[in-house]
Order: sequence, then C-alpha cells, then structure tokens
Amino acid sequence: MPEYRFETHSPVDLVVEISKGNVHVECVDTHESIVRVEGRNADDVTVEQHGDTISVIEPGRGRIFGDNALRVDVVVPDTSNPAIRTGSADIQVEGRAGHAQLRSGSGDCTIDAVDGHLLVETGSGEIRVDDVHGNLKIKSGSGDVEVGQAGGTSSISTGSGDVSVEKARSNIVVKTGSGDLSIDSADDDTSFSTGSGDVSIDLVKRGRHTVKGASGDVSIGVKAGVPVWTDITTVSGTIRSDLQGAGQPEEGQDHIEVRAKTVSGDIALSEV
Repeated sequence: MPEYRFETHSPVDLVVEISKGNVHVECVDTHESIVRVEGRNADDVTVEQHGDTISVIEPGRGRIFGDNALRVDVVVPDTSNPAIRTGSADIQVEGRAGHAQLRSGSGDCTIDAVDGHLLVETGSGEIRVDDVHGNLKIKSGSGDVEVGQAGGTSSISTGSGDVSVEKARSNIVVKTGSGDLSIDSADDDTSFSTGSGDVSIDLVKRGRHTVKGASGDVSIGVKAGVPVWTDITTVSGTIRSDLQGAGQPEEGQDHIEVRAKTVSGDIALSEV
C-alpha cells in the first residue's frame, strides 16, 4: 500500500479523482498530510504536492466507469478544502473542512462539518451533512438527503429521495419529484416543492414559507404569538388550522407568511 507524506503547516487544497472504491478524508490538527492508496494498480495513482495543493489522481481521470476499485485515505490539516470527484466511490469527510466540493456518480457522501461553502452532487447515492456554516448546494438523482445544521443559504434538489433538515438558519429551497420533505426548525424563508411527497415543517419562527405539492400532505407548525398571514388552497384535500390571531405586526417585529397549495393533499397549520 503506497503511503505519501507532505509537510503542511496550513490548510491545503485537496484534489482527489478516482473511478470506484472509497475516499476517506480526515481533517485534523496536524502539520503533516498523509495519503494512503490501496487496491489493484495503487502504485499507478499519481500523488503530488504543488504549493498548497495536494492531488491524488487515478490514471485516465475523467473516465467515469472503470474496473479498478481503490481505497484512498487522506489526513490533512483542519479547514482544508477537499474537491473530490468519483465515478461510483463513496466519500467520507471527517472533522472540520473549509470549503468542499464532492461529486459522485452513484456513491454515498458523508460530511461532518464545513466552515465555508459546500457543494455535493451524486446520481443515486445518499447524502448526510452534519453541519455547514456557509452556503449549501445539494443535487441528487434519487438518493435521500439528511442535513443537520444549515447555516447559510441552502438549495437542495433530488429526483425521488426524501429530504430532511434539522435546523435551517437561513433561506432554504428544497425540490423533489416524489420524496418527502421535512424541516425540524426554520429561522428564515423556506420554499418547498414536490410532486407527490409529504411536506412538514415542525417550527417556523419568522419569514415567508411557500409550499407547492400535488398529492402529498402539508403540515406547518408556527411559533406562538407571532403574527401570521396565510394563503392556503387545496383542490380536493382538507384544510385544518388552530392558529390564534396575533394582530398586525409592529414595525420591526417578526412575522410569518405561509403560502401552501396542493391538488389533493391535506393542509394543517398548528401553533407551537
């Protein structure tokens, strides 16, 4: 198993491109970056350092499909910036990264924490992100998406997977063809659209919240005591609301707008 060691006293830009296998990156408190490559033809993988950039490139990069499965393990300093592209390899980033870009044809992607911006794209793999401080952009063909804390503006789209977010601290837009969409807590504007999935937001505190669905149900919990304006319509579903009137918002006071439209789904609004 080839092993490469590089002196790195500050965060690095890490570039990894392989076809199949697994890529595991650890961001830790270290002054030495380590790259280990395991698998058939591992010796053919090019591992180099140029200034603040470390690259790990499988021969024939850009070739999405291949018959060579590799395991790449990398240790880099905290807040390094991984840019990883694979055909079908799973990707894991542990520790705290700076910015990150992860792309896989069908592999799963798991990320602990990102201080800056995060981009994740996968064809059919599942995506799990624990904590992102900057902007977040996720695209998935059919995999489920799970996000813990989303600090910046977020955009999430998937063809048929479910999307769940624990806490959205800024604006978030979520689109799916048939998956369920859910947010535990939203601090700012949200926009949800789905063809047949259910939509739920357990708690909204302020901002504008828009939901468009066809046959799925919609449920939204509104913070008690905050003035709410609603525009709710469904063609054949039922509408239920237990919201209490809070009057007109004073200048500078938090308020909530809820717009929800479905064809056959039920819509429920509740005070939390």
